[in-house]
Parts: sequence; structure tokens; C-alpha cells
Amino acid sequence: MKERLKYHLNVIGHYLLIGWLIFIVMTILVGLLSYIVMKSNPHFVRGLMTGLSAKFPGATDNWHAFWAILLNNERVTFTMMLVGMIPIPFLYWISYVVTCASVGLVLGIYAAKLGISGAFGAFVLGILPHGIFEMSAMIVAVALAAQVNKALRQSIKRFFANPHYEKSPLDAKAIAVQYVAIVVPVIAFAAIIEGFITPVLLRLIVH
Repeated sequence: MKERLKYHLNVIGHYLLIGWLIFIVMTILVGLLSYIVMKSNPHFVRGLMTGLSAKFPGATDNWHAFWAILLNNERVTFTMMLVGMIPIPFLYWISYVVTCASVGLVLGIYAAKLGISGAFGAFVLGILPHGIFEMSAMIVAVALAAQVNKALRQSIKRFFANPHYEKSPLDAKAIAVQYVAIVVPVIAFAAIIEGFITPVLLRLIVH
């Protein structure tokens, strides 16, 4: 069990590196593209900024925002695990990549309205505090889903083609333990920050 757990942790470390590189690249590319598009449509940007401002919960709405964010993000990561059971590689990356793109889109909107410094402030105050935990938890979920996916694909190959195909070092118990011990609580912690702290920090920029 300890050896398998060590193996899974090594894989998670590898995926964290890849995942954060994807985040940086996607955020920059989508951010630049959305900035160019939004810059030529100032009225549209003004409407989006008004909508973003209206979405920031007040003091009485923080708990509602927290629960909504928590349930959504826990559902997303759990869905990643389920998608990992489909014997097609890389499908479990889709939700993560879309999330990275959405971050870039938001930053592009802020840059078009408030300038590059405003977008940087939105990133530091409105995304980074909870995002560093939320995105890391999503990457861990991707890593765990990838291991499940690999094991299933290898099992299918052994069944249909080669009974001596190399067995994947999958330990279902270790996967479950890491999901419950890492992904679930880190997502919850990120939701606390996003629900209670992020709205206060973003109002410093928007208003």
C-alpha cells in the first residue's frame, strides 16, 4: 500500500507541473484573444463588467455563494473521476482546460475595461487566492482519473489482445484515499475563500 501510495503521489507531482503549465499558457492565450475582441466592443465590455459586479455576493449571500461554489466544484472533480472510467485517453482534461480558458476570458474582460494593471489586480486579488487551491485540486483529480483510465485501457488490451500486457500499478483504495483526503477538502477550502473573501477583494477593483 505504501509503495503504491508513493507511486500515485509521484504521478500527482508530475501532473501538477503539467497542469500549471497548461493553466499559464491557456490563460495568456485566451486572455490576449478576449482582450483584442473586447477592446473593439466597449459597450459589450461595459455590460459584462456590470454583470460581474452584480454577481458579487453581499454579506447575506456569502453562505449561498459558498455552497453553490462548493457543490459545483465537487461535482466537477467527481465527474472527472467518472470520465476517467471511459477508456479514451485525455477526456478527463476537458473540464480543467475549459476552466483555464474561462480564467483567461475573465482576465481579458478586465484588461479591456480596466487596463493591464486592472487585469493583473483582478488576477492577484480575485483569482489567485482561491484559484491556487481550486486549480491544484482539479489537477490532482485529473492525475487520479488518468491513472484509472490507463489501468482500464490496459485491462481491455489484455483481455482482447495480449494476456501478458504490462499491468498498470493501480490501487483503487489508494486512488479513493487520495481523492477524499486531498481533492475534497482542498476544493472546500477554495470555496470558502471564493465565497467569503474573493467578492470583497474584487469590489476594490470593480467599484
